[in-house]
Amino acid sequence: MTPPLVTEREDVKSDLLGIHAQLEEIVAASGRVQVAQENLARAEALAGAHLADAKVRFLLLRLKEAAGLNEGMSEQWSALLEACPDDLQIVRYRATRLVKERHLDAALSLVDRHLPESTDVPANLFARAKLLSDIRAHEQSDALFRRLISQHVDRNIRVEFAKRLRKRGLLADAFATIAPVAKQLVPGSKAAELATGLASDYVFYQGFESDADLAGKDIKIVSMKHAILHFRNRQIAEHSPDKPVSVALVTGSLGPGGAERQLTRLAGELSRMSEFPAHPPAGMLMRPEKVEVLVKQHTEPTGSSKKQGLDFFLPILVKAQIPVTEINRLPAISAAHQSVPEGSLGRLLEQLPPPVHYGVTRLAPLLRANPFDVVSLWQDGTCLFGALAALLVGVPTIHLVFRGLPPNIRKDRFREEYPELYQALAQVPGVYFVSNSRTAAEAYAQWLDIPIVRFHVLYNGVPDLTTDSSVADENKWHAFQENTTEATETIGGVFRLEPDKRPQLWIKLAAQYLKRRPHARFVIVGDGRLHEIIVALASELRVTDRLLLVGLSNHVGYWYSKMDASVLLSRYEGLPNVLIEAQLLGVPVVSTPAGGAGECFVENETGHLLSDVEHPDLTEACDKIESMVDLARSNDELKSQSRHRAQTLFSLESMLFKFLSLCVPVMPVSGNDECIDFQPLRRKTA
Repeated sequence: MTPPLVTEREDVKSDLLGIHAQLEEIVAASGRVQVAQENLARAEALAGAHLADAKVRFLLLRLKEAAGLNEGMSEQWSALLEACPDDLQIVRYRATRLVKERHLDAALSLVDRHLPESTDVPANLFARAKLLSDIRAHEQSDALFRRLISQHVDRNIRVEFAKRLRKRGLLADAFATIAPVAKQLVPGSKAAELATGLASDYVFYQGFESDADLAGKDIKIVSMKHAILHFRNRQIAEHSPDKPVSVALVTGSLGPGGAERQLTRLAGELSRMSEFPAHPPAGMLMRPEKVEVLVKQHTEPTGSSKKQGLDFFLPILVKAQIPVTEINRLPAISAAHQSVPEGSLGRLLEQLPPPVHYGVTRLAPLLRANPFDVVSLWQDGTCLFGALAALLVGVPTIHLVFRGLPPNIRKDRFREEYPELYQALAQVPGVYFVSNSRTAAEAYAQWLDIPIVRFHVLYNGVPDLTTDSSVADENKWHAFQENTTEATETIGGVFRLEPDKRPQLWIKLAAQYLKRRPHARFVIVGDGRLHEIIVALASELRVTDRLLLVGLSNHVGYWYSKMDASVLLSRYEGLPNVLIEAQLLGVPVVSTPAGGAGECFVENETGHLLSDVEHPDLTEACDKIESMVDLARSNDELKSQSRHRAQTLFSLESMLFKFLSLCVPVMPVSGNDECIDFQPLRRKTA
């Protein structure tokens, strides 16, 4: 009986080796996220009953990583490492997963545990340097690589370091690393090819930047910069004002954000205007002929169990019959297979930052097949992937639309590409810098050292609000009224319960105000991740009985109508719609000086601005809320003044008129030229 058992074991082993080979082929062919997602089900079926095999588990996890899955991945890598504690490949993937989840200290501890710095074995130090590089601990990795190079003559260390530097875009550093051993490398080897390629690229880029400027610089950003500057002398045909224009509004998602709301609203107004048979309404410069929305992603990621609401505004666009294209679903077409002029531009397009490459390979072919007169790019991330793509296909007018303070202030949104991107685009004809507030425009201009006159202000368009309600809203209010019958004033706020809005600070303000004005009550309209924390804090500060958490409501006008003042304590804002909405219903406001908040109302007349955005003084806030409540009660004209200003400055008609005035190409202006609409904002100092 023994021989058959041996044969059976050999068959099982042979089957497993075959499965390993097939899975390796699938993983190797899954370089793109969408391809990996499509291959995952087939790989899992192939793995079948072999999920106990460590290599099968390893390959499946690698495929899941390639597919962009996140949920449970950390635990799965941890379990596999526990089963195979000496496998440095698994250590690498476990460490990189920790980095993806922003646990850098834990990743470094893992590296120290498996490859300690104290070792005196060169091979282990070499492995440590590579692993540190893999988890993007570049400062430590680079220092160790350089130490090994100074102490050892092994060419492989220089080659490996040069390869990793090149991958990070550090061309000059990679060339300097490999040049001393380039002539010693075996002709035809991968190392020799690397050295030759680095030398060739370095000579090419010396034609654009000095050696000093190339050192330590990501060559992908250099390529982006000079690909854009390729168009600085482009000629644009004059567009007659009476000729209709085609407009593409481009954004990252259609989620429930302020920028997405404004873009959707603008698309709807432009679409309605395009239905005029021949001429635009009186006073309008031109009419749109074709209006479409291009969005990077509006479908939920495959494998995600949490709905992100990326399609929140999609139904509105669909109902209005506005075409919507999801860029993620378009095929990627390399620049080499597009109509790109031969020469240096083509070579520059081979080395671009990933987001810019994304736009060149997906958005550019779409814009070439479906031309537009105007491509309006909303928010920094969209500008990054869309601007060069629009230039490549010859779009005459390109909008860079900023919706808040710049990423040098909002550090979590900063990318090294942004300064180079915008400073290069400032030199290209037909490019408009557009902000939804003067405050943001000034901040961008100062950061980028671009003349303020290059910026245009496109204020939000906010339609009049009704005070209609739902049965659910009315029931909530009446129940709250019954529990607070002695209340003489209602302080409200409309904001998401998210960190940037600082709802905890709002609850602390309510508690402090209640001590001063014990007959006050408070209403918050909105929901978010901090809901449970807010409930607990309200209980701790004993304001629960005086507080109504409405949650989400489609009848926000109804809730404004119940308020004597509306308060916003955000750390960051663009141009806060909620302050404009409150003004439309004559409700005075108090706000931190976040973004363009101070542009939404008249100081000391229809609202008050606090002195400090980072550390708001709650005593000052109480003073100003009290002042506005009393002022509104003593001044019958305040409500009408508030409504008139909001309706004039932030009307849909004003937004539409301004947008259409930006739909004809312009040349870059010098610091001595004047922008037709911008006067530097003068704020009263605290």
